[in-house]
Amino acid sequence: MADLTRRELLAGVAVGAAAAGAAAMGAGCDGPKRTGVVHKNAEFYGADGKFNDAAGKKAYFELMDAFGYPISKNVRDNMWAVDFGIGRFTEAGMGGIAWINEKEGKYFGHEIWLLPGQMIPEHWHVKTEDAVPKMEAWQLRYGGVTLFAEGDPTPGAEVLIPAGERQFTTCRRAQVLKPGELGKLEKAEAKHFMVAGPEGAIVTEYATYHDNKALRFSNPKAKL
Repeated sequence: MADLTRRELLAGVAVGAAAAGAAAMGAGCDGPKRTGVVHKNAEFYGADGKFNDAAGKKAYFELMDAFGYPISKNVRDNMWAVDFGIGRFTEAGMGGIAWINEKEGKYFGHEIWLLPGQMIPEHWHVKTEDAVPKMEAWQLRYGGVTLFAEGDPTPGAEVLIPAGERQFTTCRRAQVLKPGELGKLEKAEAKHFMVAGPEGAIVTEYATYHDNKALRFSNPKAKL
């Protein structure tokens, strides 16, 4: 993963968003629908303070529709939305669906949906009785996303990390993906996370078997 300057980093996110907008042009005769909708955190919590996963799913369906992403019955019936128990869904959260997760075959396929500027909290995967430390690769389908990994820091990369999570992150090496590009975890048990660009992101993950018991977060409040 090549090192980036701050200007290149921010420019890369902008290019990814522009490319996604161009791709969405083919979604209908009226042109692209609006992506990059900014939500208020309160939209996703009830009066009791509990996360409203239905509201989260609705926001992701709107994101998919804006990008022209096909919403199959499987996606509509089986996707999930989480705030990782942190309580700041617009900063730290995700939507997802496991296409497949087989312990015997040792492979995993996953789709990730992120709202504009939303991140998956910094985490890593350890060995368990049922799984080796998970290895992963991510392919950006729509929007823009920045992958963060261990290694030499990218100057200015921290500005992309939501303020509430910045204190719980250590990774500062950044890789900006444009639609169609792939990034991967370089070593087992390495910390990592991702942050969506201003248009949001849809990312396909390819990985070894996922065991929830192997998941560790840097933020002590975070859980899945």
